[in-house]
Amino acid sequence: MMAVIGRLKSGISVSQAQTEFEVLNQQLRRAHPERGNFGARLSPLREQITGRFRRPLLVLSAAVGCVLLIACANLSNLLLARAGARRKEIAIRSALGANPWRLVRQTFTESLLLSGLGAVLGLLLAYVATNTIAQLQTFGIPLLPKARVDGLALVFTIGLALVTGLVFGTVPALQFSKADPLDDLKQASRGSSHGRRRVGLRKSLVVSEVALTCLLLVGAGLLLRSFVRLLEIDPGFRPEGVAAWHIQPNREFSTPKAEFGFYDEVLRRVEALPGVSSATLTDKLPMDLNDVLRVSAKGESYRPGEKPSALARFAQPGYFATMQIPLLAGRDFDPHDASFDWHEPNQKVAIINEKFAHDFWPGREALGQIVVMEGPPDPPADCRVVGIVGNVRQSALEQAARPEIFVVGGGRYLLVRAKGKLEGITRSVSNAFRELDPTMAVPEAKPLSQIIDQAISPRRLITLLLGLFSLLALFLASLGIYGVIAYSVSERIQEIGVRLALGSSMAAVLRLVIGEGMRLALIGCGLGLLGSLALSRVLRSLLFGISAADPFTFLMSGVLVSVVALAACLLPALRAAHVDPIVALRHD
Repeated sequence: MMAVIGRLKSGISVSQAQTEFEVLNQQLRRAHPERGNFGARLSPLREQITGRFRRPLLVLSAAVGCVLLIACANLSNLLLARAGARRKEIAIRSALGANPWRLVRQTFTESLLLSGLGAVLGLLLAYVATNTIAQLQTFGIPLLPKARVDGLALVFTIGLALVTGLVFGTVPALQFSKADPLDDLKQASRGSSHGRRRVGLRKSLVVSEVALTCLLLVGAGLLLRSFVRLLEIDPGFRPEGVAAWHIQPNREFSTPKAEFGFYDEVLRRVEALPGVSSATLTDKLPMDLNDVLRVSAKGESYRPGEKPSALARFAQPGYFATMQIPLLAGRDFDPHDASFDWHEPNQKVAIINEKFAHDFWPGREALGQIVVMEGPPDPPADCRVVGIVGNVRQSALEQAARPEIFVVGGGRYLLVRAKGKLEGITRSVSNAFRELDPTMAVPEAKPLSQIIDQAISPRRLITLLLGLFSLLALFLASLGIYGVIAYSVSERIQEIGVRLALGSSMAAVLRLVIGEGMRLALIGCGLGLLGSLALSRVLRSLLFGISAADPFTFLMSGVLVSVVALAACLLPALRAAHVDPIVALRHD
């Protein structure tokens, strides 16, 4: 393996090194079949740090792209409406000999100006938001504290502003380039095919906005429901009221016994403090890296390389009481149980979780059974099962509990359960550290509930941001629907006046206007839900406890879009229903 690492330093690619590592793994498996799939895996450092966040960040990037497209469609609608209002002016200028491409350049200038102003405002908001999120300690995302709006982000924003300005300025520019001055001068294009094409184009843009909004709402809804399901998961212990301290003594110990004596003295002093309900020592905290060892049930035979594995953890007496992990059978560790030592020939005691008992002795009594632990290069150790505890989700809340074995031993993590609030004991525990070793840096208390929060914080951030993008998209889509319906009402004001003058009721006018807007919304909603159903498989790996085709989420997303669309249509409809027929008939 060192030879492969050396070749990697000499300049071979990571993919070549990965291939050589796999060949080396196969050679090791053939030479030592009893070790099963033991080997090494080579992966780039970037993948190790950010690999599990790549897909969520890609989903967020796609959401940003959807919001950007919706904004572009809205601005295209705005420029089309402005062009419609200036159709007489443009027609006269064209009739007098104005170059159509000069009008096109004017449209692009306006669109680039709008996108430039938006980019400046966006950069200011991004600077504030990035600095705020980077300073928060609640999100366990690698390198997040170093996130900044740097020169590369500035160049990317400027380039994106130019591209978007050209994109949403293209549609109005094409309308200008294809304009027929004579057609536009005929009653300001009202009722002409050219005017209808503009209206049809604007409606198509609105339909696309609604479809993209539905897509984002479904994604945000799935992640939100998944996050709620995750919060309902029982981790197997009670983190409320428990704090952890990472003990790092500033001294060298002559023997392991002296080191264990130091930790025992820390535990003794803390247990005597007022306000402490219980205290214990362990080698790892929940949601931390775990040791995985080969284990086997003594007397059972296994095929070469197929010995099962289990998580292994050291725990002092009182660990399960402090963590409030239920003891299902047998007993807890007691002070008479000797600490685990690989080189001690005597039989050790162990406590296993319910999953371990079920997997190794299904349908049989696990208490009193012998577990053989293998920890090369140490010799195998026999452990007698004296207790069975409930399952604990040690790696992640979304991962089911694995077989786990606890043996007697201390560690550098002190766990303390308070009788009241944690704030009441943190100072006294810190004083106990200072009294025992004034040279030791006093560790910071870390509540276990904070550890759980940090474990789910990436999901929380992704869900929060996608939810915000979805709400922004919904707002923009509602503006698009409102703009199209309001413009349609202004274009049909004389028609509406004639209808009212001939005896049409206000309710009929309301139905006419609202029906036009709701048709656009429902078409867009249907297309968006179909697209969501096709793309939901992308989110499948990010979901927990729900299906990627969850009917409730799809239904509620469609209902929400429909309600917002109805609200956006209501104001133009009321304005049309209350129009004065005489004023409408005089409208030019």
